[in-house]
Amino acid sequence: MSWIFRSFLAAGIACAAGAAKADTIVEAPSTVVAGSFISEYDNALAPLQFVKFCMNYRTECDPEAASEQHALPSGEQARDMLREVNRAVNDAITPMQKSTSPLLARWTVSPDAGDCNDYAVTKRHRLIEMGWPKSALRLAVVLAGGGQGHLVLVARLSDGDMVLDNLASAVRPWNAAGYQWISMQSGSNPRYWVAVGEHGQHLRASRLASLRTPS
Repeated sequence: MSWIFRSFLAAGIACAAGAAKADTIVEAPSTVVAGSFISEYDNALAPLQFVKFCMNYRTECDPEAASEQHALPSGEQARDMLREVNRAVNDAITPMQKSTSPLLARWTVSPDAGDCNDYAVTKRHRLIEMGWPKSALRLAVVLAGGGQGHLVLVARLSDGDMVLDNLASAVRPWNAAGYQWISMQSGSNPRYWVAVGEHGQHLRASRLASLRTPS
């Protein structure tokens, strides 16, 4: 298990820049490829606080039954909904630094004040209430400036992955956020997580190399 996952399991996700409000962070420039998706690799451990979240909010993490599956909103309608929810939740929750202690930390839907985790799960909750399929709304762990853990919501549209973030008022393509991508909820089951991006690629390469190494 990498040091990244050990630290997240032990202390939860601290949230980049504490409890900063939208547009308070200056992002590093990145090359944006329109219509691209985050690369997914092997299974990953879910953050400990996500496991606790699923215990407290079971329906948020239950897979959709075939009879409950919804169609993804199309085109500009989907983007308008994402912008509306991102802006509304960023405005509704007052930023607050919260404990990352495994015993005290808790992700909460629609609190009056909270950190990045609360913003992300609230946005996902609201979009699900608006009829979005759970498979298209995926919490993701990233590393922001200085290597600090941060949680965002990824919306998988038909033409690319978009990011809803409490540190930005705009909904952006995933590769315009300037983050290092670590892990994300699986699209097939919201209780499972997968390693993503270059981090996931390196993990897979290391695992394959270890399998080829003679004992």
